[in-house]
Amino acid sequence: MQISTQHKNQLIQISCTSPSIIQPGEKLLVNLHITALQRCKLDQLTWKLKQITNGVVKNEKDGMELSLDLQEGESFEQQVVFTSIPGKEGFGEIPITLHFAPLGSSEKPFSWNLWISVFERVTANDKEGLNDNLRKKLVDVVNSRTRNGHIFMADHVRFFSEFLNIEVPEIIASMMTEEMLLKEEGLPVNEELFYAIVTGNIQFYGMEKLELIYEENCEESDNKFEIDDAREVAKAGI
Repeated sequence: MQISTQHKNQLIQISCTSPSIIQPGEKLLVNLHITALQRCKLDQLTWKLKQITNGVVKNEKDGMELSLDLQEGESFEQQVVFTSIPGKEGFGEIPITLHFAPLGSSEKPFSWNLWISVFERVTANDKEGLNDNLRKKLVDVVNSRTRNGHIFMADHVRFFSEFLNIEVPEIIASMMTEEMLLKEEGLPVNEELFYAIVTGNIQFYGMEKLELIYEENCEESDNKFEIDDAREVAKAGI
């Protein structure tokens, strides 16, 4: 899934496009389209990779020089290429910062976060369903940032595909929907709402935060997912 997010301050507007997930060993291509809202000088672009688990995403440098003097309305495009380590999985956010050369008193660095998952493509087994490894992966990724919980609630089956690289057969999808009590009117949300939640433009029905709890013997758990509780702060046994 390609995700395009929009970010702006008083000086510039940025469109940032990148995939939600790649496989280990693949490159992560981040495409930026930057438009000046008023004259500004772009000094450099920097990023931090410490938040990516297992150090799976790499770049030999921690930034690049730009040295651009943009007039109002002028745009330019820039691609940043990251690599991922073959055989290693991980996930997290990459903080990206655009630095300005001094022109006045308001050229503070401008930052935003980019999400990436790096997982091998797998299929949930019809007989085993979500094994311990896949359930642990789900819990870790959902709990790693608030927005992921909103995306999971909006369309949990698609979340498996687009953020965990797990293909969920129809029979398993049906079982998950029943077990997590997600068979509610309006779920999954339509494509437009799903994308708006993915990009952070809206939240899932005013929900604050979803927290999943990993349980090794989940079949013995009495914890059921209550969708009404999710509209505030939800905890569910997975």
